[in-house]
Amino acid sequence: MAFTMLTTAFLIFLLGSGTWAVEAHPPRLLKYYLQQQFGVNELVMVPAARAAVNGTAAGFGLEVVYEFLMTKKASPQSTVLGYVRGTAIVVNNTVGGNTFFVQNVIHYDSGSRRGTLSQQGEAIFENSPWEFAITGGTGIFRNAHGYNVGRFISATPTPNGTIITTYYEANLSYFQP
Repeated sequence: MAFTMLTTAFLIFLLGSGTWAVEAHPPRLLKYYLQQQFGVNELVMVPAARAAVNGTAAGFGLEVVYEFLMTKKASPQSTVLGYVRGTAIVVNNTVGGNTFFVQNVIHYDSGSRRGTLSQQGEAIFENSPWEFAITGGTGIFRNAHGYNVGRFISATPTPNGTIITTYYEANLSYFQP
């Protein structure tokens, strides 16, 4: 009897304390273009453990760190929304060229609307589209979760190296305590 009363009192306390209350935000869609300029804002940290096979760009085990601009439109001269930085590891030595993104953080910096999205996943860039899991966020994206789908747009040679432009749509939901 005493145990039942104590359990009931505890449940009433929990329900009335408001510790479970969260405010749900409507789902959001963040669209951006990524300007990937290899050889400028990326650096090989670990060389490939196995050489690249014919038809691939990189060998198994190659690890790079990178920072690329995210823009509002496909043109590299478009309005800058922020940047994407992280670590990528080539995890497959086939023509498909799988790359695993251990940490791929989107820094969104549009005026007072600032925040980051953390995402990870595996991509085969020759197969469009590819998808990453959104695993969290800060600022305006606090407690974000969802997925981000990317696809190839263009490759433009420049004196400093080729700029690969890709398009992304981050579909996210989040709760704010």
